[in-house]
Amino acid sequence: MTGDLIFFVSGGMLLLACLLKLPALIRTRGRDRLLSSICALLLVGSGVLFLTAPSAVTFLRLATGVTNIAVPAIYILLTAFSGASIVLVLNWRGGPDLSQTRRLSRLTIWIYGTCCALIAVLFALGDTPVEERFRFDTYYATTPYIGEMIALYLVAHAAATFTASRLCWRWSHEVHGTLRSGLRVLATGYLMHYAGYDPAVAAAVGARWTGHNWDFLIEFARLMTAPSAILVAVGFMIPLLGQRTAEAVRYWQLGPLARAVRPVEGGSSPVLLALPWWQPHLRLRLTQRQTFISDRIVSCKVYFDGQIRDEAWAAALADGAAPETASAIADAAMIAAAVELHRRSSKQRSTPPIGEYVQAVGYTADLAHISRFLRSPIVRDVRRRVSTNVQA
Repeated sequence: MTGDLIFFVSGGMLLLACLLKLPALIRTRGRDRLLSSICALLLVGSGVLFLTAPSAVTFLRLATGVTNIAVPAIYILLTAFSGASIVLVLNWRGGPDLSQTRRLSRLTIWIYGTCCALIAVLFALGDTPVEERFRFDTYYATTPYIGEMIALYLVAHAAATFTASRLCWRWSHEVHGTLRSGLRVLATGYLMHYAGYDPAVAAAVGARWTGHNWDFLIEFARLMTAPSAILVAVGFMIPLLGQRTAEAVRYWQLGPLARAVRPVEGGSSPVLLALPWWQPHLRLRLTQRQTFISDRIVSCKVYFDGQIRDEAWAAALADGAAPETASAIADAAMIAAAVELHRRSSKQRSTPPIGEYVQAVGYTADLAHISRFLRSPIVRDVRRRVSTNVQA
């Protein structure tokens, strides 16, 4: 059971990820091709891992009474996984011509679906009386129909890994950030399959066809399997985790600004949904916080004072700040002052005198940068002066 643990745990994690995405897939009724591709890849990948476990191989043989039945089952799932990888990359990338993406996806599904069916037919036509768990490819390389089944699997797998690697590498030149990193890790993982596993097994099988024994290459191929599979899994995870991390960081960065504008009345407060801990929906939380901040900035925009902004900008430049930083500090000072003035107006139930503040003044920096520089001494000094004047 110890040898099975890694397969069952890894397969269970992929299956759990698939089940977590299942409600969203049901809601879209399968119309979201990217989500459908992800679910298909996770489901097939978990099946490969479950069937690769030694106890699963033994169970299949005992349950069906068919020697080596696990081999075509694994070949079929690996072939399906190869096709699903191409379909996922195609739908992930998208593009202006959606009809071409759908056409290529359907063609890939048709080709690899046919390969899966042929693998099953060829195994049924062949004869594999001796159970071979580790050297099936070379042991039966010259067996009628079985040799063709092995060759078909290798060709389909090599074509898929080469295509997926090439698509990921070409796409990585068009994007940046964690998506580029993930695509290059994916390209490397698929390339290790194409340049390592596939030629090693093909060479060992070809050697048997010519009367030689190169079975040692099977061991080399096995050594390439784990690192390449890990790279493929990590490659898919990097963009997702990178996006989640970026959303979490931005949510945290906006915290000071959200607290600063909280006293502003007149803006609607977003209702926080009761979300389970395993589905934090960081994007929803971030959207709610940004909406919260924007609504309150709009409510006190009439108090924006261009003079305060100009003075803070000049003070920041005098302190050696870069123009972009000075702009963020100036915006933070103007917003902080407007919040204080809005609070005074709310308490006194008064309206700002017409013409007292410069109209059509707005902030130009990103909200996260403004939030960061609320702690600036220049902003604190502006807030203190405005607060003193308000109390006076």
